[in-house]
Amino acid sequence: MQHAQHQALVGLIWNIANKLRGPYRPPQYRKVMLPLIVLRRLDLVLEPTKDKVIQAAKEFKAKGIKDKALEKALSRVAVGAGRTQPLYNTSKFTFRKLLDDPDNIASNLVSYIHAFSPRAKDIFDKFEFEAEIHRLDESERLYLIIKEICAFDIDLSPKNISNMQMGYLFEELVRKFNEQA
Repeated sequence: MQHAQHQALVGLIWNIANKLRGPYRPPQYRKVMLPLIVLRRLDLVLEPTKDKVIQAAKEFKAKGIKDKALEKALSRVAVGAGRTQPLYNTSKFTFRKLLDDPDNIASNLVSYIHAFSPRAKDIFDKFEFEAEIHRLDESERLYLIIKEICAFDIDLSPKNISNMQMGYLFEELVRKFNEQA
């Protein structure tokens, strides 16, 4: 990604963050935007194996496989398609499908996050993101922010942004959000 594209993407994300104004002050934007950016990236990274993982989860559970054995088995299914990280999500939702049910978007988003592999769930626990989901929903900003992040001009997929470039993007966002604090 060229510097100009990088800066444009940072600008687009910052413009979305500005829609939090009111219920959030600029120094608080990071509480929402950083976990949502990570969530969107994971959603796009897991997209190629999502259907296989969901089907495998049903089959493994029907065979009585559970707990750590289920996690290991699903991790092996998720690693397909050239990926090296054993992360997965067993939810019927994708980030974009959350938009199909605006009235239940908060509960569906929480359910979606809980369906991630333990390693990924741990990330969102550390962000303490569930409280922010409810705050966003109460202020009627959750649907709007998710819709904006799903826009086609914010493509965080691995085919568009390498892991290294994603790291730089995240680092720049952290810097920008910290400047506000």
